[in-house]
Amino acid sequence: MGGTVTGVTVPSNFMVGFHPTRFISWIILGMAFSLFLYVGSNVAYTASSQAELASAWDKGHARGGAAGVPLTVTFARPRLANGQPLAKITVPSIGFSGIVLEGSDSKILSGGPGHVDGTAYPGEPDNVVISNHNSYSLSWGNLKTGQDIVLETDYGTFTYRVSGFKIVGANDRQVTASNGRPSLTFLTCYPLWAGALATQRYAVLADLVS
Repeated sequence: MGGTVTGVTVPSNFMVGFHPTRFISWIILGMAFSLFLYVGSNVAYTASSQAELASAWDKGHARGGAAGVPLTVTFARPRLANGQPLAKITVPSIGFSGIVLEGSDSKILSGGPGHVDGTAYPGEPDNVVISNHNSYSLSWGNLKTGQDIVLETDYGTFTYRVSGFKIVGANDRQVTASNGRPSLTFLTCYPLWAGALATQRYAVLADLVS
């Protein structure tokens, strides 16, 4: 005989073979696969965008940044429109390079690192803040104190030395605030492997050395 649930006859063997643990395992596997696809598609799109930007940058900067610039820029540089290339960022110790665009909205960050509006430009005596998706920042987890981050711009090349790291909340504005000294903050979502599921931020802190 079958059982009756809200007027619908259900076979008595309806739940035979149903294993909650197996069902949950399939859900977890599905979520993991979706996360893998998300991260993979982001990496592929970003790599393609960055390859085009890097090619264009290298063609226009065949001789490198301006020579003989002071350690810090003594006047504010003219601000770029969102989406324009600001600098080429290179981290030799982890094999990372990318073209930093002005702005940090979702469209810009989908293609690579972006310079946070309202923060200093490279070489200026204040905090330069660069944001990047974690799917394109996995190698930054291997960065160590004392290693260098190089920013090449139209008006000079500036080297920042890593002084420390912080893990902060998604809404923490302290690490991105003005600090009155020539410094760099590189910000990405944390954990680095978590893609869009990341709930914190990983901040790399560096000081201008040349």
